[in-house]
Formats: sequence, structure tokens, C-alpha cells
Amino acid sequence: METKSKISAPDLESLASHGVHFGALKAHGNPKMKPFIWSNKNIFQIIDLEKSKEYLERALDFLIGIKKKGGVILFVGTGFAAKDITRKTADALGMPYVVERWLGGTFTNFSTIHRRIEYLKNLKSQKASGEFEKYTKYESLKLEEKMEKLEKELGGLADLNRLPDAVWIGSANYDKIAVEEAAKKKVPIAGIVNTNSDPSHFEYPVPAADNSIDAVEYILNLVKNALINVKAETPASALQPETSEKTRQNN
Repeated sequence: METKSKISAPDLESLASHGVHFGALKAHGNPKMKPFIWSNKNIFQIIDLEKSKEYLERALDFLIGIKKKGGVILFVGTGFAAKDITRKTADALGMPYVVERWLGGTFTNFSTIHRRIEYLKNLKSQKASGEFEKYTKYESLKLEEKMEKLEKELGGLADLNRLPDAVWIGSANYDKIAVEEAAKKKVPIAGIVNTNSDPSHFEYPVPAADNSIDAVEYILNLVKNALINVKAETPASALQPETSEKTRQNN
């Protein structure tokens, strides 16, 4: 049984006023996005907002269900339009995020990434306890630089001890590698897909503009508002590994 959202669904007028319907150049259109396109007559493709509304509601219901089960949602938004709002949304929800470059192997070689996260935590602990003082000025400076670099790359993943139960993608185009890795590891994917992208790996694609700060911020605010007061009803362990595979087969 699907978990239905209790929030008000976005209306078409609001979607339009925030530019959600502005697709990519017609010349760059992906044939797999044809079912989501309302008009192909001009230089830019126009997204069918009825589809945007319908699929956004599906994505929200899915994410609410994940949070009710105590699951972890990783928010990814490396595109220029998604960076700031993705970080703010994840912070508000207490969820992990990636807003800088997606490191290859974040999902497919998670054990290595996790060791780097633990190393970052160790460096921060050493600095906080004053242990850096035992090194030379040069050595201390190098450790500071290394810590800053790791913080930029992995700071949003500091509390991620396992693969997430779902991933939100800010752009199927900008975050393509994250999508590919999530699909390989059978982590369910929800997020924004513009008309120049491939929606086939998404269990819950949301057809929308991915290069408009206004559109992306509007959608992520809806996500935040839908999830912010959702309480976990069951422990995270209730999300079995095969859940994502079943989800993929049912969509």
C-alpha cells in the first residue's frame, strides 16, 4: 500500500510561475523524455506540467515512506542551480548530501569512501584536541589543507555509515555518475529529470527544469516541507536490502 502525502499537492499555476516547465533545447532532447513533453514546436521543449505534478506527488509519497521507516535519503545536487538549496534541505532534514564533485565509487566502492570519511573525522578530532600542535608548522599546515579538501568533498557524508535507502538527484544531467552508481547498487532514485536527460534509471523521475534556481528551489522546498515533520514509525532495519529491487520491478 502506498503512503500518501498529507501535504497539499503543488498546483499547476505555481509550477508554471516558478518555471518548472522550461525544458532543454529541442536539439538536445532525449527521446526517452517524449512522454513528458507538452510542446516541441519552439527552440526549447516545454514540459507537461500535469506530468510534473503527477510524478512529483509520486516522488513525495515515496520519500515520505522512506522517512517513516527510519530510512536515510542522500541528497545530491552538484549543478549550479541545486548546490545551495540541496545543502539547506539536507541540513534541515538531518540527511547526508553531496553538492560538490561526486567522487567515483561513492556507492560502488563505499568501503573506501567510508575509510576516507573516518580519516576526516580523525583529523577533525586531532585538531579539536590540540594534537596538531605536536607537528611542525609545515606538517600542521599540510594536515589542515588535507582536512579542508576532505571536508569539501565528504563533509556532507560524515554521518553516512552505509549505503542510503534512497537518493534524491538534483539533475539527471549534472549528477549522471551518481545516478549510474545508485542504479548499479539498486538504491531507489527520485529526482529532477530535464528533457535532455535519460529517466530510465529513476524509479521516481520528476520532469522539470534542472538549470533554473527558482524551479529547483521550489521543488526542493516542497520536498523539505513534505518530510520535515515526518516521524519514523519503524526502525531503519525494516528496510531490507531487497526493497530497492522490488521497487524497481514494480515501476
